Amino acid sequence: MKISVVIPAYNRAQSICPAINSILDQSLKCHEIIIVDDGSQDDLAQVLKPYGNAITLIRHKTNLGASAARNTGIKAATGDTIAFLDSDDVWLPEKLKRQSEFMQNFNLLASCTNFYVSSRSPGNVNPLTSIAHRPYGQLLTVEDCVWGCFISPGSTFMCKTALLKKVGGYDTKFPRYEDWDLLLKLIDRIPGKFGFLNDATAKIFPSGNPGRTKALAGLSRMQAQHMSRLTELGLKNKFEAAILFNQASQNKLDRKYIAMFAQIIKCAFLVPKDNWPLKNILAYRLKNFLSIFRTPPVQ
Repeated sequence: MKISVVIPAYNRAQSICPAINSILDQSLKCHEIIIVDDGSQDDLAQVLKPYGNAITLIRHKTNLGASAARNTGIKAATGDTIAFLDSDDVWLPEKLKRQSEFMQNFNLLASCTNFYVSSRSPGNVNPLTSIAHRPYGQLLTVEDCVWGCFISPGSTFMCKTALLKKVGGYDTKFPRYEDWDLLLKLIDRIPGKFGFLNDATAKIFPSGNPGRTKALAGLSRMQAQHMSRLTELGLKNKFEAAILFNQASQNKLDRKYIAMFAQIIKCAFLVPKDNWPLKNILAYRLKNFLSIFRTPPVQ
């Protein structure tokens, strides 16, 4: 397996080096590292000079968005497999080895892995880190992914290059949720060939609120692109509940709590049983939040 690593970057000159170093520190060496500078205004090229020929740098003249940057990387890749890494995240040293072995052992065409979630703040060299709660099975199904994209594909996704090119890569018309769109398209196309390795192989640093307008537009496009197919598969209610949950998540970021609670209630009523986000995302976060108020046991 020849692995091409693709990193989209926009104004990341001050933070991209840990991501690159985590690739170079892999126990399984990759075939190439492709960094796509998506019209940055900082001097990324200068920062990358010390890496020399270890990196292929491609530059967009203007900012086209992460989807377009990833597509440029896909087009340029010469390896038979592509692994994506966001410019502000890092991989653990065994990531490529463990994930590639997982894919080869089970004859998979694509996969994602579990990950750690970390908080980053100025001067904090030891950020708070916790493993994400993602109790998926070994194979991801449409039923799993109808609920949303909770697998951080920007930094854990690996896929056969030919397959990505065949489906046209990322849809650049999505202002957000383009990864959810691609996930659904791939899993519907290659059932039984998309795996999930429930070992944390990456450390993810959430980047905050990407913007309400983009989020709602992305969810609207998700409905337009996938409602018909998911209705055929008997997943209409679950998809509608997923849209509500993701809308509620955006309202939380925007501190619109009344709207958030209304959408969560609607989500629960629409799918009262087997509601994956409420059971595995919201309930888990609530449990962790409440744990800080528990009185420690008397010694």
